[in-house]
Amino acid sequence: MLAILNVTAPFFALIACGYGASRYRLLPESAVPALNAFVLYFALPCMMFRFTLETPIAQIFSVRVFLAYTVGGLVTCVIFACVYSFATRERLHRSAYPALAVTWSNWGYMGLALIPALLGREALPVIVAGGMADLFVVLPLVLALGGAGAGGASIGAIAAGAFLRVAKNPMIWAVILGAIGSGLGVVLPSAPDTLVRLLGSAAVPVALFAIGVSLYRPGVPVLRADVMMITGAKLLLQPYLVAIAAIHLLGLSGFEMHVLVLMAALPVAGSAFLFAERAGSDPDAISGAILVSTALAFLSFSALCWAMGLEMR
Repeated sequence: MLAILNVTAPFFALIACGYGASRYRLLPESAVPALNAFVLYFALPCMMFRFTLETPIAQIFSVRVFLAYTVGGLVTCVIFACVYSFATRERLHRSAYPALAVTWSNWGYMGLALIPALLGREALPVIVAGGMADLFVVLPLVLALGGAGAGGASIGAIAAGAFLRVAKNPMIWAVILGAIGSGLGVVLPSAPDTLVRLLGSAAVPVALFAIGVSLYRPGVPVLRADVMMITGAKLLLQPYLVAIAAIHLLGLSGFEMHVLVLMAALPVAGSAFLFAERAGSDPDAISGAILVSTALAFLSFSALCWAMGLEMR
């Protein structure tokens, strides 16, 4: 367990540093969009481009991994949406955004940094395939449920709009360009390669610091029942269902299952709050779940690594 904590503690400490910087006003509010823009449009795309460019194209994407994470995410979403709707006595579409929070892990900022540190660089192709399942299947369908239930456009139109928004994500294009370059055997010249490496190496610390900065929101509810429901389902239910899908439905290897389960065990992604806020669907509960799940994930994530008997790379 100590070996696991030696890996996980510095990553969560970086998040705590960002939270402290925001809490004690060491950074202006305008710094948050700037940090996120740097990570989303420069650092993470460069890191993903380098990874895919240097990886044989056959190893970049696994259909079975994609399907396992899709099934795990959708089953989690359906179960939680039904239970949440019954518990809150709200119509089903009002449960769509809490369900999104339960299924939408922070794999983009945290997972790409933390899981390879635990399991090695070999985990990255599995994270990419699982992430594509989230971006291209789970997210558009959940947003379609929430939008269609509120009236207006059809489910198909909403899903198509969500898909188009996802397609604009620069990380996706970084993976595509890197895969094309890998297939063509492209080798970057020295100067562009150095630039890409410099930007990519900044992705992990800046992304984790940015998470901490964005967590500080005065007045965010913490001890509400709905916050605890979302947090519990995120940290416990989704990893369990993803493990079942990976092992019993798709027959993945133990290593692939471990990566997907750790992805699912990550806290709620901050973008879930943005979607809920835009839709006016109780963003406070999701904001609280982001804070609580991130705080608790240090213990729950580390304990899960120990329970699965992971050996540090």
